[in-house]
Amino acid sequence: MLKSLYIKNYALIDELQMQWNNGLTAITGETGAGKSIIIGAIQLALGSRADSKVIRNTDQKCIIEAHFVCPTHLKKDLQQAFDLEDGDDIILRREIYPTGKSRSFINDSPRLLTELEGIGAALVAIHQQFDHLDFYDKKFQLEILDLYAGHSDLLGSYQKDFKQYQELIRQKQRLEEQQAHTSKEKEFLEFQLNELNAAQLKAGELGNLEQALVLASKAEDLHQFSLQIHQVLLGENGVEEQLQGCLQQMKHILINDTLNALFDRLENVKLELTEIARELEHIADHSDSNPKALQEINQRLDLLNSLLKKHRKADESELIDYRNEIDEKLSQFESSSDEISNLSSSIAKAEKNLLKAADLLHKQRKQIIPELQEKTIDLLKKLGMEFARIEIQLTTEAGLTETGTDSISFLFSANKGNLPKPLKDQSSGGELARFNLAIKSLISEKQQTTCMIFDEIDTGVSGQIALQMGTILRQIAKNQQVICITHSPQVASRARQHHYVYKEHESSSSQTRMRKLTDQERVIELAKMLSGEPPSKAALSNAKELIAMSDN
Repeated sequence: MLKSLYIKNYALIDELQMQWNNGLTAITGETGAGKSIIIGAIQLALGSRADSKVIRNTDQKCIIEAHFVCPTHLKKDLQQAFDLEDGDDIILRREIYPTGKSRSFINDSPRLLTELEGIGAALVAIHQQFDHLDFYDKKFQLEILDLYAGHSDLLGSYQKDFKQYQELIRQKQRLEEQQAHTSKEKEFLEFQLNELNAAQLKAGELGNLEQALVLASKAEDLHQFSLQIHQVLLGENGVEEQLQGCLQQMKHILINDTLNALFDRLENVKLELTEIARELEHIADHSDSNPKALQEINQRLDLLNSLLKKHRKADESELIDYRNEIDEKLSQFESSSDEISNLSSSIAKAEKNLLKAADLLHKQRKQIIPELQEKTIDLLKKLGMEFARIEIQLTTEAGLTETGTDSISFLFSANKGNLPKPLKDQSSGGELARFNLAIKSLISEKQQTTCMIFDEIDTGVSGQIALQMGTILRQIAKNQQVICITHSPQVASRARQHHYVYKEHESSSSQTRMRKLTDQERVIELAKMLSGEPPSKAALSNAKELIAMSDN
């Protein structure tokens, strides 16, 4: 339950501290006194969006603090869901600054606004004057049916799986879009890879080819001059022969170490020249002019240089690296196709499981509809709608949604002889207000909130019907705290406690105030609501009678 509410520097409120009790609490006051301000402050504490315009004094921040006492089961659920520390109470606080920024706190710890909103929704349910318009929305109608069916665990599990299912579909769509976008790129990369693979690139080949080109282009010179040099070295009366003669002559003068060393050196020179001459002979033998080989070398060089220029690379090693990069990209395309295939399998499996869960949801919804229809009609009769009829039509549609495969329609008739039709085509505001209260009183037993707030939902009703509305609100208040803002004395008479909202005018400003009425003040306030101010004796008597009826 809402234990206390503290408001500072908000709208027409300078500072206000309110204590709340369990059961049904009525809030009354003149139009414009600021009752809606109280609701607005509570909504801010529960995480609604803030606007710096709500700040009364722009030199100070605005503070809204709501203090809740929770039943054990709800407290444990909230502690687990929002990672709260152990404690008996939950305190939500909102601070709004003149700059427009705001800060949110749960039990004095800074939290995200979404967390405040999430925990606030679990603690308080607010029903306002035109909430009945929500019943026009089929999504809201299905939400009402699910709340009454009480299968939140099944629905929550389904919705969790449905989100994962949607994410799988989104992943597949993204990959398919990427593939479609890159199909042309893939074709181009495949062409480039085939071209580079056909080139059979080898590291260092370019340098070797350039050397081979020089050799091939000088083949005739190499042959001619190599033979000439070979002849000079090894031919008749050539260098080798003359060196041999020198060695023969030196053998006669090998009389010391110096001459022996010189002999050895000269002999080595002869051997080296012989080896050089033989290598030159080999070069000459293999240096015949070969136009075909020269053409092949030039063609290979032209191919490599063309690829280097085309791909803007410095050498064949960079071309090889680029070829490997293309190969890797194409491999990724292949893995993307595999991933799409795997996602398709996962989507099909998830869809099958979701359809099973959706079918179970459908069966449970179908099963509970007769009970909801019957109990709603019973309450509407108590609210003066003797001939009210309600039909809840549930059909299965093709395709999965976040709530299953069901489509729903609430059909309603308030008058005898009229066929039930969709709510927006059949009901007046007062009739819808009573329909709204009847439905919400039924689902209140299913909800785990600690507090329900009804803001002028009795608009358009009076007399005995209003009295029945008050009785229903009091019945709801047996299970949880109910706070009701009302202009109806009949509804207010059913409350356990009565708060009065009023304006206090000072010399330079007006302030919204609220105070709890004593028993005597309550009689006077109800009498004013019945007859105006000052209240008549009959109105005072009637007010006492209303309260006495409520106490019985």
